[in-house]
Amino acid sequence: MVNFIPPPVLSELLPPLLAHIPIAFTSPQPPPSLYPLLSPILRQRLRLLGVSSSSTPCVEETWLSLLTWSSTAGPGLSAHLATQDFTPHPASGELELGEMDLKGFQRPDKETVKACVQLPERGIEAVYLWIANDPDGEDDGWRIMDLHLSSDSEQSEWHASVGEADEAFYDRSAKPVLPVANPTPSYGNDTLKVDNNDDDDDYWDMYDRTPARSPMVPQMADQMADDDYYSRYDNTQPVMEPEGSSAISPPERSRYTDPLTVQHSSSYSPTTVSSTPPTAVSASFLIDKEALPEVVTHAPRPVSAGSSPSSAESSVDRLEEAASLNMQAETGVKQHISASIKSLYRLSKSVGISREEFERLLQTEIAFLEMMDGDE
Repeated sequence: MVNFIPPPVLSELLPPLLAHIPIAFTSPQPPPSLYPLLSPILRQRLRLLGVSSSSTPCVEETWLSLLTWSSTAGPGLSAHLATQDFTPHPASGELELGEMDLKGFQRPDKETVKACVQLPERGIEAVYLWIANDPDGEDDGWRIMDLHLSSDSEQSEWHASVGEADEAFYDRSAKPVLPVANPTPSYGNDTLKVDNNDDDDDYWDMYDRTPARSPMVPQMADQMADDDYYSRYDNTQPVMEPEGSSAISPPERSRYTDPLTVQHSSSYSPTTVSSTPPTAVSASFLIDKEALPEVVTHAPRPVSAGSSPSSAESSVDRLEEAASLNMQAETGVKQHISASIKSLYRLSKSVGISREEFERLLQTEIAFLEMMDGDE
């Protein structure tokens, strides 16, 4: 913060500024001698927004309208200054400005000090800004920041000296800023009470207390367990079995039956009758009829899978289960690929990639997959 700031000398500040006003109605560009009198930010404003046309602008569209920061008061300021006479006195060569009053000082922050000057007879006010280390100015001093009509003046507090403005700034900085609570309207009901606790923790805790919700349709509470679900397949008739078949019906001979086993079992079957008469050699090995049933009774049982009903059913169940799992896996993979491609298309569309470019990228990747298959 600057230790000492001298008060502005009005007789030295205002005449050089007001002497440039008549030039605005004959030249579309401000003269170079005007820029050192302006603050750096207002100086930059005129350089960027100044009228670039070579023709003489109208009264309300001169560069004087840029001397105020109000977006609506600029044309009115330019038109008002056009009605004022800022011609120097022919004898003394000085401008007759009338009464000049120093309205006061302000310090909005540590680095800024303002001074306001009034010209009641001209109906204008000039706000100056103390500038230190001005690259386009000669020395530290007061530079014009805003020129506006007296009717457009802001209703703010100005102090008689820079010291009083500093004290007011320190007082504002020392006072804690208390939040203004919104008044609660009275409805004549004592039971209605509003808690004004705006603590962030309480606000975010509301999300923890909110029950989770899902857009899906609510399901039944008594859902079956996994074991109950899969147990229903035990009562399902396999597709490979014919309609009307029962568990007690004799099983069909499996087509994978070992031929040696079939020959062995058929040779010892009591129902097997040979059409050829026994030869002398074969008759010698025959046993008497009373011992035959005992021998046939102890014949080996068939080992074919088709001759065992429980074994055949378990094999069919395993095949059906494997086929069902493969079908589910294949369907899931296809759905995942479809969803992934749709997501990639939406993503590419959001960044501006066209559909033709997206299809070309897919075809390129598919071509790379063919190369990978060839390497394997």
